[in-house]
Amino acid sequence: MIIQEIKIQNEGYVDCKSAFYTAKDILQSDKNYVFSNGKNLMTGEIDSGIWAVSYLLSMYKHRPKDFVLYEKTNVSVNGKTIALDEVAEYSCYMDSIYPLFSSRKTVRNIVAQGLKKNKSERTAEEIRELFELDSERFERPLTGAGNERFRVMAAIGYSHNKQIFCFPWLSKIRFDGYHDNLTWLLDKLETLNMIAIVPVGLG
Repeated sequence: MIIQEIKIQNEGYVDCKSAFYTAKDILQSDKNYVFSNGKNLMTGEIDSGIWAVSYLLSMYKHRPKDFVLYEKTNVSVNGKTIALDEVAEYSCYMDSIYPLFSSRKTVRNIVAQGLKKNKSERTAEEIRELFELDSERFERPLTGAGNERFRVMAAIGYSHNKQIFCFPWLSKIRFDGYHDNLTWLLDKLETLNMIAIVPVGLG
């Protein structure tokens, strides 16, 4: 399945977590979120709902206890209703708490595993070049990625056939701090026709 657009709506409370922040966020029933290929930047406070929807799309399957939902999540992909668990096969949460990004294996090994699993004709080296990753960091676990951490996560996710890249909430200062690495990555994901969901503080 090639995802071009996703719509999601629900009501409830979400305990959002990342390496930098935690927040009790709220999903409101009167808000419908629509995301399409490319960059989907959402600005708001840490508990304004924007982190909750990114977290819901990527982490519900892995950390269901973080969610108190009042109704079944309404999700449609390309106009067709599907289960939230099915969306999880195509989404990833761009943080070290996401299972795929918590491995102690080298980035090269995780990328190679994904390519093999999906029977891709690409090589791990081609993925490294595609995301312009440092050759030395590519031979380390993700914990050694430094300021390339988001690019490394994206390379891993891409090799594992992920199409929806859900970011944790970032303060405006932290977002700007990643500047070139993050804006470069968002542009790259857009050229690859991926969906990037990025909740950012107001500043």
